[in-house]
Amino acid sequence: MVTLHKLALAISMTLLAGAAFAAGEGDALRAALEDSKASQKGLTFYVGGASIPGVVVSIGEKYVIAKSQAQGIIVIKLEKIDAVAGFVGEKK
Repeated sequence: MVTLHKLALAISMTLLAGAAFAAGEGDALRAALEDSKASQKGLTFYVGGASIPGVVVSIGEKYVIAKSQAQGIIVIKLEKIDAVAGFVGEKK
């Protein structure tokens, strides 16, 4: 049985995969992270089957640091990020 959450995850990952193919794998991820940092819009990070909401604070060579109201400061290895989803890059 497909839940709404699994369907949304599949759609997000498909869209991100298409963007990664078009822009180069790391470029699409880095662009989303940079946009979250600049706009202070939140992302959902998908890491090893877990979803972690947060706003990017800084991006390093190997790690991204995010913050959230529920978790505080979050440090994630860039190589461990399976996907990100959010409303970054959108113009109002």
